[in-house]
Amino acid sequence: MNTNRESGSGGSAAARWVVMMAAGGALVLALAASSRAQSADSQPAALSKQRAALYLAATRTPLADLENDVNHLAMRSESCRIEHGAQACGLIDKPLESSKLEERYAYYVKQPVGAHSKGQGVKIDRRKWAGASAPPSR
Repeated sequence: MNTNRESGSGGSAAARWVVMMAAGGALVLALAASSRAQSADSQPAALSKQRAALYLAATRTPLADLENDVNHLAMRSESCRIEHGAQACGLIDKPLESSKLEERYAYYVKQPVGAHSKGQGVKIDRRKWAGASAPPSR
């Protein structure tokens, strides 16, 4: 009888091990898929678009109502900083040391959007205006 009991408990231990390994594998696959999706959100180009959208939203919505969005952008920005570096992600090298919403918004949204717009100067060429005549040459 002891032999049957030992093989029975050994069999159930093996079954538990298989179930635990399958569950662990499923968890690893789920986390990998989640990290790929989060990684795509923390790419510099994606962050730039998210910042611009949040910057525009802040012009017509109270900042307190956007706190959740600012916090999510902050998390994605810090993930981007780790993967690509501060400059690539539009952040300054010095990390934010405040927990105030206004300062988080300024650090993660306003400053990067402002720096991006200053870096891309607007060049106006009047000769390309539709229906306008070229300025007289001197």
